[in-house]
Amino acid sequence: MPGKTPSTLGPGKRGVSEALRTFVEEIPLERLPILDFIENVAAMTAPGARVLDLGAGNAPYRELFRHTDYRTSDWKESPHTGGRRADVVAQAWALPLEQESVKLVLCTQVLEHVPEPARVLSECFRILEPGGRLALTVPLVWELHELPHDYYRYTDRGVEHLLTIAGFVEVAIAPRNDSFTTLAQLLLNVGHAIGRRPDGLDPTREKALEILNDLAGQLTRLAPLDVTWKLPLGYSATARRP
Repeated sequence: MPGKTPSTLGPGKRGVSEALRTFVEEIPLERLPILDFIENVAAMTAPGARVLDLGAGNAPYRELFRHTDYRTSDWKESPHTGGRRADVVAQAWALPLEQESVKLVLCTQVLEHVPEPARVLSECFRILEPGGRLALTVPLVWELHELPHDYYRYTDRGVEHLLTIAGFVEVAIAPRNDSFTTLAQLLLNVGHAIGRRPDGLDPTREKALEILNDLAGQLTRLAPLDVTWKLPLGYSATARRP
């Protein structure tokens, strides 16, 4: 697991459960903006609306949709135990769901793991009701993960293009964080990404990790200086089926 920064989501803040708080604080610089985005999406979702969490994994955000008819979807090779027990176990581009049967599709940090993202978005469009919404997050900067199924990183223009050709309208895309936070998170990730080996250098690797953690903390304090947010960890996006 990548390194941590000091706690950013205090116990009981906004009423989230201890499980969700723990999940977010495992990688707070990455996951706190995603939590903010999903909280807003959930608040805009009508009670009883059918929601599909596509590529849900262990469904960490389930509790935010208690007021809805919330279902999960993942595939049989999911690296997450919860994903293999999803309500719908199928490929993301071939869901056994009726067309126009879902009010909201939630898709967080999934599109980088599918070889043909355009097919997945077309499938989201198919199952959404007219006027239904898609809410997704995608990475721009992150190390290789969940191999061998790690295929893409996305720019805002790339996401807009994919959503538009799938037929979506009212596409709104926003960066999730500033450039300094991105650099800080990458420094924290290095301690995990470089690995370990019995070559006598692991103690030095641990010291290097301490240095990187300290640098990351210094960088996060510079976050207010970035006014353009041109190097975010990723983007959040919403779109509507006409």
